[in-house]
Amino acid sequence: MTENEAQQLLEQALRHATAEHTELVLSGTNVGSTRFANNSITQNVAKANVQLSVKSAFGCRLGRSRTNLLTAEGVRDAVQRAEAIARVAAPDTEFMPPPGPIDCPTVQAWDDAVAECGPEARAQVVVQTLKPVIAAGLRGAGSYATESGFTALLNSSGHRAYHRATSAELVCSALGADSSGWASGGGWQLSQVDAGAVSATAVGKALTAAGPVASPAKPTTVILEPAAVAELLAFMLWSLDAKSADEGRSAFTGKVGARIAAPSISLRSEPAHPLSPGASFVEDGLPAMSVDWIREGVLQNLANSRYWASKSGRPFVGRPTNMVIDGGGTTVDEMVAATEEGLLVTRFWYIRFVDPMRLLLTGMTRDGLFVVRDGKVVGGAKNMRFNDSPLRVLSAVTHVGVPEVVGSYLGAYVPALRVEGFQFTSGTEF
Repeated sequence: MTENEAQQLLEQALRHATAEHTELVLSGTNVGSTRFANNSITQNVAKANVQLSVKSAFGCRLGRSRTNLLTAEGVRDAVQRAEAIARVAAPDTEFMPPPGPIDCPTVQAWDDAVAECGPEARAQVVVQTLKPVIAAGLRGAGSYATESGFTALLNSSGHRAYHRATSAELVCSALGADSSGWASGGGWQLSQVDAGAVSATAVGKALTAAGPVASPAKPTTVILEPAAVAELLAFMLWSLDAKSADEGRSAFTGKVGARIAAPSISLRSEPAHPLSPGASFVEDGLPAMSVDWIREGVLQNLANSRYWASKSGRPFVGRPTNMVIDGGGTTVDEMVAATEEGLLVTRFWYIRFVDPMRLLLTGMTRDGLFVVRDGKVVGGAKNMRFNDSPLRVLSAVTHVGVPEVVGSYLGAYVPALRVEGFQFTSGTEF
């Protein structure tokens, strides 16, 4: 839906509003996914939806509703439902009236080629991906997904915002008798998907990992490839909350201005990043900002809601919209060459919190764990479970690689990291 079409529908909805404050958000997604397993396409999925979210407030009594019935009657009913809830709701002591008009940055995150990519085009890419897998005598599984979407906002104070974005991601696992290799590729542009590179990486990892050996569960030097770095650090970014830190409920309590990582680590959000952009606006339609979270190892900022910014007297800092880590230029091969004994980690799987107060996480390696000995990758290792904190991991970084775009819980442009003393606790059964 274009910006004009979206704002026209929001204006129609706002005409039904009688509440003191109203915020309307219209969002739409169009997702296509071609899945494959055992060297064959198994499923094509197509999903499209547009929904209206309504937030109404009388004083600080707040009501919400949501609908994807976007007829005149459906829109009116959604507004009336939100207002009915607000009239009987308990007061929300942290409610802030919607902001007035404010400019949001222009973020280029839309590619027509992604939006127009259909199942036939995706199938051709899957076929290209599977050819090397089949030639190597392996089984291929994965997906090729394309998505386009938009978000539009209008509130009763006159603020408007609009953002649209596309994404494409090819994921391939190559499976052997006792090993597997994984790779992914993509971004907001279709041209960022390189089927040949994804396939070659997955096949190479599966072949190298054949005949895996068990490694001792102990603190170990690791080389974390970008996918592993992005997944691990996403949990840290979700925890960058000023309110919980100020109230003593966070691993970041008292840490702003303190060193929490090696001096080689600088991590930021950059909404307009050319390779891995974020959204142009965040909560309440406020502009997304470039934010230094960690600069040269020192914690610079925590995210403040509008309410907590007002109460604490600090500037508003929205939650991370993407993850960017400056590179150090060391290749993975150079990190391996600098390692006498360790493990090379392709990615993690099933990460969960163990102790949020220490930001302690647990998870497992998957689809490519390799033994490094005397500066060389000498073969595969059986998968292992870890218990470690991203804060300890970042403090133990010795080498920083070249950033890459990787799929994660949020857009990421991050390098490989060489880390001392990664805390492996046991083997796994897969």
